[in-house]
Amino acid sequence: MRIELITTGSELLLGQVLNSHPGYLSGRLALLGLELARQTAVPDGR
Repeated sequence: MRIELITTGSELLLGQVLNSHPGYLSGRLALLGLELARQTAVPDGR
């Protein structure tokens, strides 16, 4: 099964914060036989 990770935060889109979640989660998902196929970041409206 392929998974999409959706993260929120304008600071992610602006590069002010390093998004470490995809790297960690892709490893954990792989242990379950899942693939992190896509990651999308959206602004949080602040």
